[in-house]
Amino acid sequence: MKKFAAIAATLAMALAPFASQAATTSAFSPGDLIKGSGSAVYYFAADGHRYVFPNAQTYFTWYKDFSGVKQIPDSMLAQLPLARQNVTYRPGRKMIKITTDPSVYVVDRGGVLRHVGSEQLAQTLYGLSWKGNVDDVADAFFVNYKVGTGIDTASDFKPADVMTITSTIAQDKGLDDTQATVTIGSTTNGFVPSSMTVKKGTTVTWTNGDLGSHTIVGSGWASGSLSTDQTYSHTFPGTGSFDYKDNGSSMQGTINVVQ
Repeated sequence: MKKFAAIAATLAMALAPFASQAATTSAFSPGDLIKGSGSAVYYFAADGHRYVFPNAQTYFTWYKDFSGVKQIPDSMLAQLPLARQNVTYRPGRKMIKITTDPSVYVVDRGGVLRHVGSEQLAQTLYGLSWKGNVDDVADAFFVNYKVGTGIDTASDFKPADVMTITSTIAQDKGLDDTQATVTIGSTTNGFVPSSMTVKKGTTVTWTNGDLGSHTIVGSGWASGSLSTDQTYSHTFPGTGSFDYKDNGSSMQGTINVVQ
């Protein structure tokens, strides 16, 4: 799995010539698009992981351009664990097939592929130009999808409805938007991200990704000493801007809580 993740990151999206180069920042939040100095673009999720877009075709089923991509320091990007799955096509947006298999599938929520039973059905779902809505997916990335039950009638799958209920990658992955994760990096990298915006009622979990111990201290709450891989969670019931620090270093961070 680690080998596959490394391959995915290496092959991911040679988009550097197309993506705008934004000012480097250490502040980003769940749901943001992030990248380092390389070409790969990632979705930063509430679970603290970065989900890679395997290619441009996948990216453009979710986003129309690169205006929302935030560039972060490479050292911070390396602190964020790579998710075990890549981003998959937005459900309902297009149909796909595997390069070595002529079968055509619709993409349902959660990266579930459902075989389209006939050309007539494909035309009913995606119009007379349905063939232009079929993308080839490389065999190497087929493992990101799961094959579900096929569809035999148009009532079994309505593309517009599926897109409406799956407007974000978090929804597609089934991630809990009341949870968020901050990685505790080295004293050089600090908290990753250093500033995060979440909704009221969110539980933020700090995970120590550093070899040294750290103690997180906020106003009225503290973690105690956290060794490598240990975690601490705190729920923010009210809105506002909440600063915190590491008791043993100059590391500082902020959680912005909105309605």
